[in-house]
Amino acid sequence: MKIKEINDVFGVAPATYFDWAKDDNKKNALAKLLKNLSVEEANEFINKKTQKKSKPMMLLSTVNCSIGNKEKHFTLTGLKQLFYKKEPLDVYEKYALKTIKNEALNEEIEDFAKYYNIPANRIEKVLSA
Repeated sequence: MKIKEINDVFGVAPATYFDWAKDDNKKNALAKLLKNLSVEEANEFINKKTQKKSKPMMLLSTVNCSIGNKEKHFTLTGLKQLFYKKEPLDVYEKYALKTIKNEALNEEIEDFAKYYNIPANRIEKVLSA
């Protein structure tokens, strides 16, 4: 990048950059890195770090839409716990799993598993039971 681009993207003033670029400065390596980055690479890195993972609400909606009693609706955490539960399932938990099997799109399940780092084999095991 050019000095002006470094200033535009990162807000590093030219005088500061020139100080960093001196061989005896501790930030010399940073100055070299900034100089060798392209504007596209810098913006891609910035955008990647500032994007938040959105919560996987679709699977939750799929499950809760089919449960009439709002007091029995699942939370994201409650839905996650279904995939790790060892004790016998209650009626609503069984119904939720049946709904996921029959109505949820693969994409919904994958997004949910990815967000909560649930292994694919765990999802398969629970949904095949």
